[in-house]
Amino acid sequence: MSKAADLARFIGSGKAGKVIKVETKIISAFGNTSVASTSSYNDITGTEVSFSRTFANSKILGLWNLKISSGNNIWLKLNRKIGSGSYAVVNVGATGTQGGRTSARQMMGAIYNTTSTNAMGFGIHAQQYTFLDESGEGLTDTTDAISYKITMSGSATSNYLSLNIEGYNSATNYNKTVESSVTFMEIAV
Repeated sequence: MSKAADLARFIGSGKAGKVIKVETKIISAFGNTSVASTSSYNDITGTEVSFSRTFANSKILGLWNLKISSGNNIWLKLNRKIGSGSYAVVNVGATGTQGGRTSARQMMGAIYNTTSTNAMGFGIHAQQYTFLDESGEGLTDTTDAISYKITMSGSATSNYLSLNIEGYNSATNYNKTVESSVTFMEIAV
């Protein structure tokens, strides 16, 4: 029997929640992305990656390991494209008001890097983001490639995000680079 037939029989035998396939994509692009506008999000170069499922209705667990730093306040959003469609924001935070606090924007995460406020300072920091993509998040049944990318904005156009390189820039120092990655796991329904 073929591997595909074995896998189909395994999935069909009530093995929901089992990992079917795992792929890690390396994100090796590096550099700074500046805030183009405080009212819009622009792509972080190099973060666009794709994953194709074995079964059309599987869930996708994405584990982003981003090596980043920022110049002040940066906001991140995760975007998804199914097949040849267009990108749409997914994994957004809550809306509304609770305990006197009102949601200002829905996003994947935020980074505020300033030594005078939180001593995070310069350097490359590993940020972990996890997202389970499924029908409740707008994922449709298909074996077409699912593409993801991260976009960013911030509180001022002088703010920036450094991907895979230290935020502090010098002609002779601080230009060390690393690699980020994303691991996708296909999970049986």
